[in-house]
Amino acid sequence: MLIGDFSEEEIRAAMWSCNSSKSPGPDGFNFGFIKFCWEIIKKDVMAAMKDFSVSGHCPRGTNASFLCLIQKVENPQQLGEFRPISLVGCMYKIISKALSLRLKKVISKVIDVKQ
Repeated sequence: MLIGDFSEEEIRAAMWSCNSSKSPGPDGFNFGFIKFCWEIIKKDVMAAMKDFSVSGHCPRGTNASFLCLIQKVENPQQLGEFRPISLVGCMYKIISKALSLRLKKVISKVIDVKQ
């Protein structure tokens, strides 16, 4: 179950569990766009997920991210007055979310509650 191909339902569940209004990542897209255009890009996303499940590797640049500093106060003077956020691409989020949803189903059988 952990290493099988991803179904469209799994990918949809992973995508729809992500906030649509978050800032876009390096790919320039946020999940609002992905969800709105799902019927158009579904075939390409499914092909990328199939390639990942077969090879076990993400395409180059998939996990690229931007680090952005958001100021916590007006006129910040020190690094501690910024809040760092990481802007990650949608494909990487879809892959990691789909994998985490699969792992969630079996984690209690793999790791004891005392751990």
